[in-house]
Amino acid sequence: MKLTHLFSSACLALSCFVYAEPAKFYANEALQKQTPTAYALSESNIPWLEQAHKQRQLDAEKLVNALKQNKALYKKLMNWEALSFEQRMALLPEVFAIEIKSFAITAPTLVINNTLYPQRAVNFVFDVRYPGAGLVYLNPDKLKEMEVYAPLAFLLHETRHAYQFQLAFKEQNLLAKGYLSAFKTQSNLSGASFSDFLTLLNEYEAFQFGNQVLELLTDGKFESAMMGTFASQFNEHNHLKIDLLELAKEPQKGSLLERFNAAMKEQYKLRYPEK
Repeated sequence: MKLTHLFSSACLALSCFVYAEPAKFYANEALQKQTPTAYALSESNIPWLEQAHKQRQLDAEKLVNALKQNKALYKKLMNWEALSFEQRMALLPEVFAIEIKSFAITAPTLVINNTLYPQRAVNFVFDVRYPGAGLVYLNPDKLKEMEVYAPLAFLLHETRHAYQFQLAFKEQNLLAKGYLSAFKTQSNLSGASFSDFLTLLNEYEAFQFGNQVLELLTDGKFESAMMGTFASQFNEHNHLKIDLLELAKEPQKGSLLERFNAAMKEQYKLRYPEK
């Protein structure tokens, strides 16, 4: 079976200068209109967002509660910043196993090395032609160069993709149909901007999920401006920095995509202050 690997979400999530030009940063209406069912910025996907937000909240709280049940692991997670990089990486397979059990899915293959994709930091490997459990890839050499919570954040994120992917091919409900459209679109995507890629339903939700789990684990102290767009990040009050459901209530201010782009100016300045 040949697996189709995605271009690295780590590059998009973190600060890659290739996206510094505005046209490569903001959402592109012409591109997203080609497959509107795949994107969080489509007004037709508001019911999907409502359901996804509720499910993400439930799943994040469920996972955190499951992690707390493993007292030895949880104590180490609470002491994450004081651990060495090697100690942090050693905890990931145990977190992965608990996350898989929490989702009640078939475990994807977990690969943590610097050889499978030496140029990538992280990846979720899948093939929409031959759907299966998928593969979660983490490159310790690349992750070591990132912020302190990056290994845990990306493990949560990439493993969430396994949940999404399996749901997409096993169910016919609203969430599954949205994920299926997103994965199919992603597998053939070209010319996408930073915001186009990260507002695909699967990326949008996976970053929300990972970020919220870390918010809960750190009592709201987790802050990573580089983990997805502001629509997938939380402020100190555990509210989304850009809440698409709230933006959708202001139709007089243009399309949801246009309002999102206006709200994203703050993140653009944060990522590219030289601009």
